[in-house]
Amino acid sequence: MRLSGRYFWILGFALALLLATCGGQGGQSGPSAKVGVASSVTPIPYIPWQAGSAETECAQAGIPFDGAYKVDPPTSGTYNVDAYGHYVTVSFSQDGRYVDWSSNLAISAVIVKGGPNANVYIYNPPATSDTGLRAPDHHREGQIPAISHVTFCWEYRLDVEKTARTTYTRQYFWEIHKSGDQQNLTLSAGQVFPVNYQVEVRVSRYEDRDFAVNGDITIRNNTPITFVVQGVSDVVSPDIQANVSCGNLPQTLAPGETLTCTYTASLPDKAERTNTATATYVRQGQDRVRTATATRPVTFGEPTELVDEAVSVSDDRYGPLGTVSAAEAPRTFTYTLNVGPYACGPQDSEYTFTNTATLTTNDTQKQTNSSWTVSVRVPACAQGCTLTQGYWKTHTKYGPAKPRDDAWDLITPDGEDSPFFLSGQSYYRVLWTPPSGGNPYYQLAHQYIAAKLNVLNGSAAPSEVGAALAWAENFFATHTPSGPFSKTETNQARAYADLLGQYNEGYIGPGHCSE
Repeated sequence: MRLSGRYFWILGFALALLLATCGGQGGQSGPSAKVGVASSVTPIPYIPWQAGSAETECAQAGIPFDGAYKVDPPTSGTYNVDAYGHYVTVSFSQDGRYVDWSSNLAISAVIVKGGPNANVYIYNPPATSDTGLRAPDHHREGQIPAISHVTFCWEYRLDVEKTARTTYTRQYFWEIHKSGDQQNLTLSAGQVFPVNYQVEVRVSRYEDRDFAVNGDITIRNNTPITFVVQGVSDVVSPDIQANVSCGNLPQTLAPGETLTCTYTASLPDKAERTNTATATYVRQGQDRVRTATATRPVTFGEPTELVDEAVSVSDDRYGPLGTVSAAEAPRTFTYTLNVGPYACGPQDSEYTFTNTATLTTNDTQKQTNSSWTVSVRVPACAQGCTLTQGYWKTHTKYGPAKPRDDAWDLITPDGEDSPFFLSGQSYYRVLWTPPSGGNPYYQLAHQYIAAKLNVLNGSAAPSEVGAALAWAENFFATHTPSGPFSKTETNQARAYADLLGQYNEGYIGPGHCSE
């Protein structure tokens, strides 16, 4: 038997009615099994749909709502939906069959009516935009009908904002190392020797600890209705519960009011995390719980507290050396300390010169030190040790070395300024006059002055040194630096200069002092 198209239409309508009856909600027309397509949610078709006010249509869809707004006729544009600055923007396709929307209000549902039926798009959680919404297919014609109107349903939500401030402590640990350019010295009685020191201070390591995040959670009621905030929680991923302080809860928030909470959470390290605050609340007079959240990243930067980030450095003999911060480290201090003078005895004497550099941290006052020891031998008084002409020419009252060696006071009548025989110059000037052209006078004079001072300073002199000194004194008593000198005198003067040089340098006699 051949069936007409009208028969198939009646059969389809009866099936749709049966589905609507089975899926109905309290006698209300229920959703059918036929669906349309949108980009974010699957709509529920209602066949048929009873058009009415925006509030009536939202109630017909069985959606909890606080406010509703109908765009009718379907004209593209932006529509203010309440007195609190909330709006929806709709854009209809050229053929009038599709609509895109956006809003600064969280929309719970959008009802798109076309022909006798409507598609209900339910958003959970509420959305602020979608595209490609449409009405259900026209059952009789099997095509998408033109949109007659669009209804927006929403539940007002509290606005939640939060901050996330990270904190942690960094403690520095330091080390110090002291060194000197001398470890062993041989000094004559009364001799002073300058030792150069270096003290290096550096950060050996640092430790970060006490990681935490804290901030504010601000809950604003930017709606026309009153809510009651029942609880506020804050979780740092994955499952670290923060301590939240909001005062007494529950707390009623009338339109325009704000509740500010604070929170803090200790963290195991400074890994990046996510921090989410959640407020639970109800509409005054109702018991259906709603939630609102806010999320912030937990990102650590520079430490917020520094411990022992600087040290003061001192030397027990020199005094304060300075301060060093972690940003300036490593840093090396250089300075000079004089070792001596020491007295001689009937036998060789042994001394130690130890000085200690110490750093002290600025917060915990922890001290770390490093020492350097110089071992000093002072030969017996009857033995002594010798110093070169280079030492004696620089350790005068004219410098440049310091301190002056007071053995110069044993040259009469005026120390280094005393006249040197027939030269017309002082001892000091003779020592600083170079023996140009190999002048034997100055060659001998330099070594003579050094040997004379060594002997006056207590250094034992072998007999050959004594003979050389006596010959030199007779030579200087009868000659001036310009001569003339016989060949024999020249050779003898140079020979004795060499002998006295060996004595001054420690190759013969008691040995050489440190210089």
